Amino acid sequence: MLAFEYEALDGRGRAKTGIISADSERDARERLKAGALFVTSLAPASQKKAARKFNLLSREDVIAAKELALVTRQLATMLGAAATVEEALGAIAAQAEKPGPRRVLTRVRASVMEGLRLSQAMEQEPKSFDPLYRSMVAAGEASGDLARVLGSVAEHREKSQDTKNKVQSALIYPLVLAVVAAAVVTALMIFVVPKVVGQFDSFGSELPMLTQIVVGVSDFLVAYGLWLAVVIGLGIFAFLSAMRAPAFRFRVHSALLRLPVIGKLIRAVNAARFARALGTLVEGGSPVLEGLMAARETVRNDRMRLALDGAIGQIREGMGTSAALRQAGEFPPMLGYMAAAGEKSGQLAPMLHRVADYLDSEFDGFTKTALSLLEPMIVILMGGVVGAIVLSIMLPILKLNSLVLG
Repeated sequence: MLAFEYEALDGRGRAKTGIISADSERDARERLKAGALFVTSLAPASQKKAARKFNLLSREDVIAAKELALVTRQLATMLGAAATVEEALGAIAAQAEKPGPRRVLTRVRASVMEGLRLSQAMEQEPKSFDPLYRSMVAAGEASGDLARVLGSVAEHREKSQDTKNKVQSALIYPLVLAVVAAAVVTALMIFVVPKVVGQFDSFGSELPMLTQIVVGVSDFLVAYGLWLAVVIGLGIFAFLSAMRAPAFRFRVHSALLRLPVIGKLIRAVNAARFARALGTLVEGGSPVLEGLMAARETVRNDRMRLALDGAIGQIREGMGTSAALRQAGEFPPMLGYMAAAGEKSGQLAPMLHRVADYLDSEFDGFTKTALSLLEPMIVILMGGVVGAIVLSIMLPILKLNSLVLG
């Protein structure tokens, strides 16, 4: 039977879309008509998919990372309940709230109904399913236990998303606080200080040194503040553009790894992602070397990725996984030691998951400590700057009072 993708209206005029299996297009129309649906568009799923690629006006269909974790969990649950891949995809697509993911899942289901494996069908949607995800699904298909592997993939995705959210919260909160503090101080220097301090010019007496410094900074911001903002904006744009160049990005990533605290944090986050991905692939039956090449995509730091490439080359030449990771030198020592223990005991996948959990907990402890210290530090710094501005205004007033009383 063939798979047809249709668009139709029901008896109440509501739009319906989906996939129907039939021997021919005429048979598909008759089946839809029997289901009280008025067909507005009907075509083989593959043609429908090809036509959509050339439709420049249509919105791009993609499953976001957060939605993919949920879809994977649902797919694992339904396959574990003895549902077929086609049935599971159809049910998940039907209950999808957003039209983009629903269309992606519908196309994947159509490809599966045409005879492709799930990993091959997902390969036709590269913006929704990355190479690492497809490698994990292929490993599950090869092992014959796709439901269990998808459950591991869902856990991997959920923990990766949780780590990503923690990184974002660790960076965004202090950044927003710092920007607000800088905006308040800038507003005081541009709009408040010139009007208040200008009142002292008529007295002719010399202003205190602190007041002169604050007035000088205020005058500079008033005269050149706009140009300063433009220069800062251009600098940020130039830096982001330069980061697209591999050589410059490699130097920046190398410099970040050399920072005392930040470097350790970057190593921990990347090593946790890598270990969890590799553990999931090995657990699903993927060979270690293929798993290493697929899990490499989770490493975001170019210097660590280059070191991993060297380790993969050594493993190809016969070196053990743990020894190659230790010689790479850019990963936390815990990863190499736990990999060695896993190789000796034949429990490499559980050991990799364990080291990933340890590195995640280490990152959690660091972010909690850093946030608990960073917030009061920014508040104290802002209070000190505002206090200096207020003091620079009060000193001339106190000086005038002393002259009057004298």
